Amino acid sequence: MSTAPPSVPPPGPPPVPPASPTATNGGPGPIANAGRPLLDVDAISISFGGLKAVQDFSLSIPRGALYGLIGPNGAGKTTVFNLLTGVYSCQSGAVTLDGRRIDTLRPHEIAAAGLCRTFQNIRLFPDLSVLDNVRLGCHLRGRHSLVRTLLRTPGFVRQEDAMTRKSLSLLEVFGLADRAQEPAKSLPYGDQRRLEIIRALATEPKLLLLDEPAAGMNPHEKIELARSIESIRERFKLTVLLIEHDMGLVMDICEQIAVLDYGRRIAFGPPTQIQRDPRVIEAYLGEPGAHGAGENGGAA
Repeated sequence: MSTAPPSVPPPGPPPVPPASPTATNGGPGPIANAGRPLLDVDAISISFGGLKAVQDFSLSIPRGALYGLIGPNGAGKTTVFNLLTGVYSCQSGAVTLDGRRIDTLRPHEIAAAGLCRTFQNIRLFPDLSVLDNVRLGCHLRGRHSLVRTLLRTPGFVRQEDAMTRKSLSLLEVFGLADRAQEPAKSLPYGDQRRLEIIRALATEPKLLLLDEPAAGMNPHEKIELARSIESIRERFKLTVLLIEHDMGLVMDICEQIAVLDYGRRIAFGPPTQIQRDPRVIEAYLGEPGAHGAGENGGAA
């Protein structure tokens, strides 16, 4: 595991400094904004044939937190995201968002409940404009009917105009408003990554899942990304769960980190604790230790 995270210069004094949570390795400790967690994941599991991809994974995330989910390749991180967002159905366990159980819902219903994600591989509509990609996210909160759409009623026009204004406002926040009419595929790679985050924000999420947002970025882009994640958490009052292989970025911005190996959570705590946990070191470097390798394998 990387032990020398790059220094990320702060974007300036944050409006409200994040709480400094404390935890033991067994689970979340007391948090300043304690109370009912925004996300409560209770022992979710899924197997593909004989492959136990995720096994009894649990995690509670308080409102407004910025948590990380890390682990070696194939540990099951993206599979966890797919379970949380309804791409896969949990074979056991439960997921509760803001007091409402969501693991029985379909993906679009989970998004409407307030949980939205980005993807490892960019999932933009490349031939649509930058603006239209964001407008698609806005439509999750739209109230169009087939009749209103076909007749282009005044209510339909007002709602479409409101979506356009909202989309342009989001693009302005991220410095992309001047490229609103360009096709998404014309943006540089780092801007395409940001556009996917903007589209997710357009759905008005309570919890934003970021799946390797720094993948393929250069060091400067990663610094800007770290600033953006911290900024949007404050500006949009979001809770964020981040999967990322760049340990420097994770250690710099995440308050608490859960570590997966072979589909099981092997550690949880603040970055300083995770960096020296022997089970985490073994999972990444293969050094002998107390943690036995899972004989059942895992999935990314």
